[in-house]
Amino acid sequence: MARRIEAALLTLLLCLAIAAEPARAVFLPEDYLDIDPDAWYAPGVCYCMEHDLMQGYGKNQRYFEPDREMTRAQLAVTLWRMSNEPVVGLALQCRDVPDGCWYANAVRWVLAEGLMVGRSATVFAPDEPIRREELAFALWGYARYLNGFVPELDRRSFEQYRDYDKVSEYASEAMCWASCLGLINGVKDTDGTEVLVPWATASRAVTATILMRFCLDMAIYV
Repeated sequence: MARRIEAALLTLLLCLAIAAEPARAVFLPEDYLDIDPDAWYAPGVCYCMEHDLMQGYGKNQRYFEPDREMTRAQLAVTLWRMSNEPVVGLALQCRDVPDGCWYANAVRWVLAEGLMVGRSATVFAPDEPIRREELAFALWGYARYLNGFVPELDRRSFEQYRDYDKVSEYASEAMCWASCLGLINGVKDTDGTEVLVPWATASRAVTATILMRFCLDMAIYV
């Protein structure tokens, strides 16, 4: 009898805990005035909005602006949110990141964890668009942050891209990892071959899709 009562109490507590959890908002492509429900990036946009990784623009955030470039500050904030907005006591040396601005704590954290690097010791360039290799480096670093390590992958598939050697040295391993896992895919060049274009900027649509792939692969939200 005692065990039955104990089991019943545990079940009741579990039900109360579930009921206490706030309901997650469900986003649909139709919620935005500039998203085609059939667009390749629609699932990624909705996923990132549901998990509060990205935000919309305009009144009631009804515009996502998928073709707009993702900025370095926006990516820093996104990664920071994924980690439940940790507090870091690092003193910022970047003269272009004012204390108290909406991205200051996020930049402080990504620099402390080595997920992003500044343009120099004193310049973070928050308003500059994120490059594809920078996005790969940030997610590679975040995977290490979660698991403590990232397994080495076969570079042969990575080196099949004819511009693999154009990836900056600091991001080469990260770009190999991201491309081998299918997080960042090649794009068609003018001659029909796929290239990595590591220095090309990433749009909000592309970033949302890559973030969704990463979170699902790493089981960050279950």
